[in-house]
Amino acid sequence: MSAPSDTGPIGLAQEAWFRLVGEVASSIGTDGFHQKLVELFGATIPHSASWIIRYSRVAPPDVIYTANVPRDVVDFYVAECAPLDPFSAHWRLNEEPGVRTLASFAPKAGAAIDPRPYSRLFKPAAEIEDELGMFFSTVGHSSLGLFLERVEGRFTAAEVRQAKLVFPVLDGFHKTHIGRIFDRLRFAGDANESELVSRPTLVRDRTGLEIFANASWRDAVAADPSIGEAVASVVDERAVQLADHTLKVERFDQYFPLAPSGTMFVLTERADAPVSAALGPELLTRKEREIFDLVMAGSTTGSIAQALSISKGMVKKYRLQIYRKTGVASERALVQKFSGLSPGVA
Repeated sequence: MSAPSDTGPIGLAQEAWFRLVGEVASSIGTDGFHQKLVELFGATIPHSASWIIRYSRVAPPDVIYTANVPRDVVDFYVAECAPLDPFSAHWRLNEEPGVRTLASFAPKAGAAIDPRPYSRLFKPAAEIEDELGMFFSTVGHSSLGLFLERVEGRFTAAEVRQAKLVFPVLDGFHKTHIGRIFDRLRFAGDANESELVSRPTLVRDRTGLEIFANASWRDAVAADPSIGEAVASVVDERAVQLADHTLKVERFDQYFPLAPSGTMFVLTERADAPVSAALGPELLTRKEREIFDLVMAGSTTGSIAQALSISKGMVKKYRLQIYRKTGVASERALVQKFSGLSPGVA
C-alpha cells in the first residue's frame, strides 16, 4: 500500500471544498461522476486509499473503481474476501443507506454479521486497519458503496460524524446522477441503455404514466399479456408470481428525479418450484420456508413483512433462525449456498 498523500484534509468551509463540490455537480450524468464523488468524500478525512463497490442482493460485490490500491489487493478481495464482506452482508440484511465503519461490526453472540473472517483475510493483505463506508441506494435494491481506507488507526467518532454530516449532500448528487441517466434512457431509448436497467424494466410515475420501458420489457409483455395485467393490479411492493416470471416491484422515494414517488417493475425468470422444496420437510417450519423462498427471490425485509402480514422485527427473527438451521451467517451466504439448488437435490 502506498503512503497517504502529503496534502492534508480540507475543511468544509474552505474554498477548495466548494471547488470540489462544483466539480461533482458538473460531472453529474457522466462516466466520471462517482470518481469525483469519492474524491469529495475523502477530501475532508485523512485516508490511504479509496474504493467504489456496487452491492446487490443477488450478485457478488462488483469493484468498479479504486485509488492507491495495488492490483493484487483488488484481485485478492474479489477472489477471497468478497463473499465475506460484512458491508455487503449488512446491505443485504438491512438495505440501509448511510455511513458505517469496519470497526463498527463488533462480533457478538447471535449477531447476523461476523466481521472476523473478512478482517483476518483482508486487513493484512491490504495493510489497513479500518474502512469507512458511505452507501447510496441505486435501483433494484442495490447499493453503491464509497470506501476510504486507513493504514494506521481507526476512523474516529468525529470523522464518522463529519461523514454523516456530508452524506445528505453526496446522496443528493447521487440521486440526481441516477435521474439524469434515466432521463437519457427516456429520450434516447435503448441506444445508451445502462447496466442499471439491463433486465426487463418498466418505470412509471406516481400517476401511472410510463416514463421508461426497455426493449426486453416490451418483448416480454408482447409475448405474455398477463405481465401487463399484473402491473395494472399491483398495489404494494409484494413480488407477483406469473407463469414464467417473477414481477418485482420497487417504489421510488419522493425525491427520485425521474419519477418522484413512482414505481419500477423488473421481470426475473421464475424457478419451476420453490427452492425450499429441495431442503426436505424437516429442516424448516412452514413460515421459515415461506420466508426462505421470498429471500431467495430477492424480496426485502419490508416486502416480506407486508406479504406475510408480520412485523419487520419478526422477519429478521425468522431470518436468523433460517441462517442457523442452514449453517450460514448472512443472507449473502444463504443465496450463494442455495442459489443453484433445484427441488429433489439434497
